[in-house]
Amino acid sequence: MVEPEIGSEEIVDEAEEALTGFSSFTAQSTTNWTGTSISPAAGEVCFLSGVAGNLNQGDWFGGPNSMKATARVTTSTLFAHGGAVTDQNNNRVPYNNLVKANAACLPSTAVGSSIWSSNTSGTSAPVWITALGTSLRQCFLSGVTGVDGSWNSATRFARVVKVTTTDATHSTTGWYIEGNLIDDYSGSHATISATCVDFPTGTVFASGMVYATEDGSTSVPIGGALGNPVVKGCALTEINGAFNVNDVSQGILITAPSVDTGSWIMTVTNNRLGKWVCAK
Repeated sequence: MVEPEIGSEEIVDEAEEALTGFSSFTAQSTTNWTGTSISPAAGEVCFLSGVAGNLNQGDWFGGPNSMKATARVTTSTLFAHGGAVTDQNNNRVPYNNLVKANAACLPSTAVGSSIWSSNTSGTSAPVWITALGTSLRQCFLSGVTGVDGSWNSATRFARVVKVTTTDATHSTTGWYIEGNLIDDYSGSHATISATCVDFPTGTVFASGMVYATEDGSTSVPIGGALGNPVVKGCALTEINGAFNVNDVSQGILITAPSVDTGSWIMTVTNNRLGKWVCAK
């Protein structure tokens, strides 16, 4: 087995500890179309902190959005299910693919959200979410969906980025969603959603990545650059890799501790890369 590689941590802002706690949730299913109810604390906003399993089959054309394979979190619901297709009677027929999603909810104020959609070539333009804001502004992934063939390559990615200088694909500064997912044969779109928030004055951030080579796996604490107690919460800013195996141990997962002062653990498997930001 090839040893995995672990990205170094970077502190992206410095201040005193500001966050008072977090909520975390996990869900997995093949066909739970209505999602799992969650109950974050008052004043918390929820983000995606883990994706695993098979997002590589699903259909939108001729049926509801929930027929896409989905790992997504809202203010009250965590969705994790494989995809489906409609039959000749317009009934939903599930592929029975297993998907897992983790969510982390942190004290913050939502300032913007957007959805990116794929095209046939995997070159859909970045989608602007919100302005740069202050150093207390941070964006995270809040959901990914998949249709037939959209997550079948190790080169696939979904991410949020902070753009401080304009270029050919970013016409203004700010926070963006980017990806290279592709449509299915019918033209159904895979999607990426993200949410941006402003954290309380005094919040500290750190960022980094974890990477596992082919046939590799790693599970490491993240956010250690913030000191001890380590962090109040971590979530995903980028996922890279194929998500086409019916196994919820295969993916990119951040696991929350049982107490506020515990370590957040990130597990990445088999030729995937995940980027994170932690806050306290």
